[in-house]
Amino acid sequence: MAGLDAWVRVVRAKFWLAGIPPVILGVAVSWYLVRMFSLPYFLLTLLGVIFAMVGCYTFNEYFDFKSGVDLAVKNEDITPFNAGSRVLPEGLIKPFSVFRVGIVSWILTFVVAFYLTLVRGLLVFSLALVGFFMGAFYTSPPFKWAYRGLGEILIGLTYGPLITFGSCYVQLASLPFKMIILPSLVSGLLITAVIWINEFPDYHADKKAGKNNLVVRMGKEKAVNIYVFLLIAPYLILVLGVLLRLLPYITLLTFLTFPLAYKNMVTAKKKYSKSKELILVMERTILLFVLFTLLLAVEYILSTLL
Repeated sequence: MAGLDAWVRVVRAKFWLAGIPPVILGVAVSWYLVRMFSLPYFLLTLLGVIFAMVGCYTFNEYFDFKSGVDLAVKNEDITPFNAGSRVLPEGLIKPFSVFRVGIVSWILTFVVAFYLTLVRGLLVFSLALVGFFMGAFYTSPPFKWAYRGLGEILIGLTYGPLITFGSCYVQLASLPFKMIILPSLVSGLLITAVIWINEFPDYHADKKAGKNNLVVRMGKEKAVNIYVFLLIAPYLILVLGVLLRLLPYITLLTFLTFPLAYKNMVTAKKKYSKSKELILVMERTILLFVLFTLLLAVEYILSTLL
């Protein structure tokens, strides 16, 4: 019988932070636009996103184990942010039990989506269906997006526009595309930076197993420059959004996070070939994503008080 700690690891509870900030950001944009907020709809959206994340993580855990990717990662390349949870390679849980949890999680995701579709509109179900095809088949057949160099792009779209659009729509029962596209792209770029830098320690194992993600296809030396771009682009979007009057002026305060982004860029450029020395960069990239997205959400709310 697997212990609670093993299950917490395999559902990647600490990585639920990836889905929660975009939900909050979408709700903050909706508040900025109409000064309305529904706590039940917010909680249901959050619950649906968490179920979807558990479905993604358990499927990825199962199929990466079956493909041999997680088994091929050398000890010196294993960090708290890559190589899966290590639960299956350590034999703590039976592989099919993990797969079964994924199935149940996706069913629960669609139960929540179906209810929200009934009370808010068909777009909810459409977004949930798109999210399922992006997330459930990230490493699983027949699509195996991560093996085809599409995984990073789809993660950015999922944790950026998809979740942000969805949480805003559930609140408004409409989608103000023009006003939400830029903030949603910001969170999408930053979560892409998270997965991007996390792929560096897996480089050799991924290459050996034929998991040809974009970092493998480019090589680390070129890929680290894309990481730098992914950190710079959100700040450029902020400036563009304010100039076009699509973002409140107060959102420029998000530049307070730039020193953290700069530290990540400098360290990544120097240490990209040394897995253990990237641990701090990976940790700080997650922190940057969370701080930037939540600060942006707070700024939307504060702008309505000024």
